[in-house]
Amino acid sequence: MLQKVTGIVIRTVNYGESNKVVTLFTEELGKVAMMARGAKKPGSRFHASSQPFVEGVYIFPFSRGLAQLKSSDVVTSFPEIRKDVERMAYAMYWLELVDRSVEDRVQNRPLFRILQDALQALNAGMDADVITHHFELRMLHLLGVSPVLTGCVRCGDVTDPMYFSVTSGGFLCAKHQEEGAVRLSERLAKLLYLMSKHELSEFRNVPLSDESRILLRQLFDAYMESYSGLRLKTKRVLDQMIRLHLNED
Repeated sequence: MLQKVTGIVIRTVNYGESNKVVTLFTEELGKVAMMARGAKKPGSRFHASSQPFVEGVYIFPFSRGLAQLKSSDVVTSFPEIRKDVERMAYAMYWLELVDRSVEDRVQNRPLFRILQDALQALNAGMDADVITHHFELRMLHLLGVSPVLTGCVRCGDVTDPMYFSVTSGGFLCAKHQEEGAVRLSERLAKLLYLMSKHELSEFRNVPLSDESRILLRQLFDAYMESYSGLRLKTKRVLDQMIRLHLNED
């Protein structure tokens, strides 16, 4: 029985001289790995559809083990992302985050659409840091370790000023703020709350100052490291590229 899925390539591994094992995150089946024979060859019918973060339609026979890709059609390769090395680094980080966070063949349509929306937004030129932090909040929710952003972790207070504590797992009010907690502007605290509740499209025109950008990155990096349990190669590459970019500025 043949299966037809819409999927995004989240990982590829070379196999032999000409083949690839391609891992898709699909709308219908969740994460699925399959053999794409000859995909390493530029002239192969699977070459284009087996590249990272390509979205396509894939057909393969049902198998409990490694499936064999029979046919594929590219829906989009997100060409604007591929023109920019820094954007590619952000996209690769999201792919590894999904790959490391989900089990094989567990359907998750909401997460598929979150990844799809993130790639579309990045391809359209939206701020990569805004997309990334929105994406990270969604992934933390999936992992069951999302920060408390509706009010103070201790008492539920929502009055300004608000602090963010990695140790306590979210917002703290002035009364309960502790050592290591970072004071947030009212605007930044509200932005984090709204990001946890609303779709990415609501944040297309949100401006971030350099100070806010650096602060958010520090907070999310510390929180992800403390609670996700993930150590991602792509995140290290992205961090190196960001530091290089800051040094150039």
